[in-house]
Parts: sequence; C-alpha cells; structure tokens
Amino acid sequence: MIDCLSNPSWINPQIDCLLYLQNFRIGHLECFDKFFLSITIFGEFWLPTLICAIVYWCIDFRAGVYLFTLEGFNILLTHFFKMLACVYRPWILNNSLHPSELAVPYAKGYSFPSGHSAMTSSVVGGVAYLVRKKKLLCITLIGLILLVGFSRLWLGVHTPQDVVCGLLTGLILIFGVNSLINWAENDKNRYLYLLFGINLLAVLALIYISYFNTYRIDYISGELLVNPQKSIYVTYVVFGYALGILNGCFISRRFFPFNPKENILSLRIIRGIIGSIILILLLKYLLEFIIMNIIALKFAMTIMFILGIFVTLIYPLIFTKLKL
Repeated sequence: MIDCLSNPSWINPQIDCLLYLQNFRIGHLECFDKFFLSITIFGEFWLPTLICAIVYWCIDFRAGVYLFTLEGFNILLTHFFKMLACVYRPWILNNSLHPSELAVPYAKGYSFPSGHSAMTSSVVGGVAYLVRKKKLLCITLIGLILLVGFSRLWLGVHTPQDVVCGLLTGLILIFGVNSLINWAENDKNRYLYLLFGINLLAVLALIYISYFNTYRIDYISGELLVNPQKSIYVTYVVFGYALGILNGCFISRRFFPFNPKENILSLRIIRGIIGSIILILLLKYLLEFIIMNIIALKFAMTIMFILGIFVTLIYPLIFTKLKL
C-alpha cells in the first residue's frame, strides 16, 4: 500500500522472508490458508480461555489459577506493548506483500508483538509446562505453539520479529508467573497484594497510552492506516476482560477455594460443557459485537470485566453451591 514510509534496514530481511513464503502461497499453496487460519484460533481469546476454564473448573484449581494468570498477564502486556511500539502491519510496510484475504479481517490495529503467538505460547506453553513429565504430549504442545507462530507468517499478517517477540513473551511469563504463584501460595493474602499491584499498574498503563503516548498518523489515498483512538478503545476493552479474569481468579483462590476432584467425573463433565457453551457464546460473539459497534467505552469495559469475573469467580461459586 505504501512506498512513502521509510523502514529501518533490519526490517528488509524480514520482508524478504515474507515475500519468499508469499511466493509459495499465492497461486500454488493457497489451499493451506484455511488450514493455517484454523490453527491460528489457538491464539484468539475464546479458545485459550476455554482451555484455562476447563482446567480451572474441572481438573485442578491451582493449575487453573496459574493458566488464567498467564492469560491475564499476557493480554495486559501484549496490548500495552502494541500501543507503545505502534508498528504497522507487514503489507503497510511494503506494498509488495499481499496477506491472505481470509486473515486480514482478524488482523486489525498494530502488529508488534504478535498477540496470537504470545497468547498461544502463554496458555498452551503453560499447559506444556504443567504436563512436562509427559514427554510426547509436551512435545506436541510445543509443536502447536510453533505452528501457530508460523501460521502468522504464512498468512502474511506478521513479521518474524512480531512472532518471535510474541513467543518470547509467553516463554518469559511461563516461568515468571510460576514463581509469582508459588510466592503467593505461601500466604494466601499475597493474592490480594498482587491484585492491588496489577490493578494499579493497569490503570497507569491506560492513562499513559491515553494521554502521554504519541501515535503516528499516516494516510494513504486519504484513508487513515491505523486509527490510534480505535486501538486505544480495543485496549481498554481487553484490559477490562483481563482484569476481570485476574480479580475473579485471585479472589476465588483467597476466599472461595474449591477442589474439582471432589465431584465425580460425570458432574465435572456436565459442569465443563455448560460453562463452555456459555463462555464461547459470550466471549467469542460478545467481544466481536462490542469492537465492531464501538459501544460506550465505560459500558464495554464494564461488560468485559464482569465476563472475566463470571468465568473465574461467579460460575465456580454457582456450581459449588449447587454441588455440580
């Protein structure tokens, strides 16, 4: 799309890499686009949340706390970094790049780091860490993480630096969050200290990106390439969701702990099926509706916060009281 924007020299080898993949894809292997688009859903909000929720609700409460903390931290960090870096998508950096038309509707806003890569490496990587003694399963999960990262390159929606930094973000979180959870488990009140720190830092981050950060304003043919205000709006919305997850998770761990294994397997399966249906309907379609229609920011952020609270606190309280 653009020739007028100057790019740093270290971007050029990455563009060459994407062009090399593009030459394979366009006209020859476009049939793989749908496959890689299906693989990339492991980096979207609803599927990682579903993985975390099944573990949290039905298998192991503490492991679920770990995974939800990974997901929440990942969302906060990657979206904050996106707003700090303000890196354009590859096809904006070079007009010879033509991303898959199937993937473009899901690749809005800034590019760095890759949110899908970071989300997958955080949550799926967290699962791999939990089952690390099961070598075959662990290797399979690691392979899935790398496949999701490659899918973002194949579809042409991210540069290698986006993907690599996304994967590294998840890797760092896997070990950092594990240490943090172990620290909090020694005194459950520490979960409340964590909540205070997380909420405070999140508010400061939102204030910074809203009032102090500077954003590039570039047009092509009179069309704004990336609308910073829309990106700020999306960041507020997803921050609301992440904070809801973390607040609900930590409050539940501190005040309303439960043991999924206390119930028989059939009840846990029913609990998981009902919760999964509710979660998919709310998260997959509600988030899309909010972002597509740009509803009032305070209302949108509140809805997403309540959704996070529902997943990690309200629904567990319901099935605990009903003994499901």
